[in-house]
Amino acid sequence: MKKLLGLLPVIALLVYSCSGGSGKKLLVITSGKFTVDQKTINLEPGNQHNEQELKFTDKDKVTITVKTSEGEKTYEISEDGSWLLNLKKDTVIGSLVNYGNTGTPGSITAEELNRIIDSTRQLMAGTNASFEKKSFFLPPNSIQKISNNSNAVLLSPYKLIPGTLEVGSDGKAPEYYKFFTNSQKREALEEMLQRLTK
Repeated sequence: MKKLLGLLPVIALLVYSCSGGSGKKLLVITSGKFTVDQKTINLEPGNQHNEQELKFTDKDKVTITVKTSEGEKTYEISEDGSWLLNLKKDTVIGSLVNYGNTGTPGSITAEELNRIIDSTRQLMAGTNASFEKKSFFLPPNSIQKISNNSNAVLLSPYKLIPGTLEVGSDGKAPEYYKFFTNSQKREALEEMLQRLTK
């Protein structure tokens, strides 16, 4: 019995570590240089892409203050999970990466490709984005919750999607979300359409 009681903290730790991440994670992406002082971001607008991931253990909501030469604005992180703060000059769109059950991107049919093209056009216009659909539309200077899981990986516009992943102990692929600027997605969509018409 004593051995069993001694194992309880270890079991509790394993259960906690295997569950979806708790806490608040914020990925900040900007056009320009910035520094972070606790919950204050000092932004010097520019053209260079920069990003930083911030983690908070606060149980209550977290208020982030962004200071620029034009003044300051606040953003709230109301609950645990992974969040994205878009301080870029362009709208950012993104969605959950579908790795299927094998940990590698699945192949798609011509019908699925047409659906993806239509869906991408709608997403670029902000008409089919929702937390439930795992697709997101973030205009400049906006914040949005991306996942309830603070261990979800948010890939910014200049980070590549991994080709393969390790499937978790639960047998599922990890949660990855890929984001693009609207400009990037527009160019990629035009290139894809040109290839399809050749």
